[in-house]
Amino acid sequence: MDLIILAIGTEIIKGRIQDTNSGYIAGRLYSAGFTVREIRCIGDDETLIKKTISDCFSMVEVIIATGGLGPTRDDMTKSAACAFFNSRLILDLELSRKLEKLFRRMDYSSVPELSRSQALVPEGARILPNPRGTASGLLLEKYGKLLFLLPGVPVEMKGLFEEEVLPILCERFGREKLYTAIVRTIGIGESVLAEKIEKGLSEREKTFLSYYPHGGMVDVVVSQPLSGEKAKKPEILKVADHAASQVRDHVYARDEKNLFQVLAEILSTRKLKLALAESCSGGLLSKTITDLDGSSAYFEAGVVSYSNKAKTVFLEVPDKLIAGHGAVSNPVALAMAEGVRKKTGADLSLAITGIAGPSGGSEEKPVGTVIIALSSETGTKAQRFSFGGDREQIRQRSTVKAAEILWRHLTRENR
Repeated sequence: MDLIILAIGTEIIKGRIQDTNSGYIAGRLYSAGFTVREIRCIGDDETLIKKTISDCFSMVEVIIATGGLGPTRDDMTKSAACAFFNSRLILDLELSRKLEKLFRRMDYSSVPELSRSQALVPEGARILPNPRGTASGLLLEKYGKLLFLLPGVPVEMKGLFEEEVLPILCERFGREKLYTAIVRTIGIGESVLAEKIEKGLSEREKTFLSYYPHGGMVDVVVSQPLSGEKAKKPEILKVADHAASQVRDHVYARDEKNLFQVLAEILSTRKLKLALAESCSGGLLSKTITDLDGSSAYFEAGVVSYSNKAKTVFLEVPDKLIAGHGAVSNPVALAMAEGVRKKTGADLSLAITGIAGPSGGSEEKPVGTVIIALSSETGTKAQRFSFGGDREQIRQRSTVKAAEILWRHLTRENR
């Protein structure tokens, strides 16, 4: 069965925020055996929303729309849905009571006037409870057509989709779950990766493969081709196993775990503590690691030693070392890694120092020059890299490369 995903929000059209909801929904629908025919994005305009709903229902039976359920005047999704279904907004007393309790818990004396509209729902709609926010999800149905309305806030949308929307779809349409395998890689480019993997595969097997590069990594997804004969689970697994064997030294996961989750598991299991010394990355690596729940089990400390003085004061990097080699150099990176490990008593440490630009480069050390060092009980080593891109890309690539170096150090006996 085909569906259409509709992202509603002028802030998306204007580029103020990114539409991450549609990608999430599409991926989950595909895994559950449904086909997304289109993904559309439109602004907050009642006439346009109504027309788009009409256009979409001329092609499919189900629309999943996100956004436009808030309390302000630019949130028009509910009123547009009412116009299409020839319905009207009515007050739901239970939702009204829940809003009262919610705002009291937040120390409001009463519900703000604008927020009272959150208790208005299209007459005849099924309310999908949203414990994570004030905007409930809604299901409107007429003549066999289903319109799901979900809030645009990603955490609220995901909760409602998983707990309400997907179970309804599976119960109603009984789709067979499609099997998908994933091979997550790092340290190898997309074209080289594809060339290595596709050797030895039949033309049909190659249609199972999709490549998704992101931030210095490439995910190889092995799944049903969009057209043609369906592939069975053993066939999917065979291709995934082949792909992993061809690039074994670059495979860090065979599931949905990202690189930092993999590192977290290894560090936690081995009861190792990690410390970081960052300069050009500005604490980005520390942030990425501590974004994970439970990171206190293995993350000891992070020092953002941005200036030369900070490197000397907090990491005990000798002034003479910086004067003689420069802050962006192997000797200084080595001293940073050793200094933070000594100061914190961590088992492992990483140091990043470089030139993120757009200024500060030279002929000898152009913008994008980054030195990354790793220190452990077996010694300290530093590597020099030359990253392309703008300031943010260089910072991001430095962070991912540092994580790769740590992963290779922790798993070298298993590769």
